[in-house]
Amino acid sequence: MPPLLALFLGCESPPPSVAAPEAHSWKEEAELVVSGLEEVQGLWESGQRPAAKTLAERVYTDRFEPRLEPALREMQGAKETAKLEYGFGQLAGVLDGKDRTKVEARVDDLERQVRDGGEAAARAFPPPGEAAAPPAPPKEVRAIVPDVPPNWEMDGSSGLEAAEPPVTAP
Repeated sequence: MPPLLALFLGCESPPPSVAAPEAHSWKEEAELVVSGLEEVQGLWESGQRPAAKTLAERVYTDRFEPRLEPALREMQGAKETAKLEYGFGQLAGVLDGKDRTKVEARVDDLERQVRDGGEAAARAFPPPGEAAAPPAPPKEVRAIVPDVPPNWEMDGSSGLEAAEPPVTAP
């Protein structure tokens, strides 16, 4: 079967296991994607639309896809990762237009998602020899207690232990 057809049909071998980046941290990888997106927006705003579109494709294919996407796919699943990939496709579409608000909104949204993904990958896939950090507290917990430490699971070191019920005499 031709490789392109196998890839399209999903018949290719599974992706390699996710490992921490060798040259950068996950957050630095995310920031490299973000800086690329900022350059895309700058090119578009200066009227260099074809260059902006070309750079957007390169940011996706050369930086995001091979480096961050496998980690996101492993953590979030194919469906959630596909939504972010679709966002990059939408960026290519709005770069063809003339609506500055749409370009800014799409770039801002992608930047936020990429940064969130980099932070989540740093917790889930630490460098060799380091233990994975516990997952971030749910949004509901952060809304109630905004400065919840990462070890919020009440393991005795977080300071969020449940209070002992009062002892009453029979």
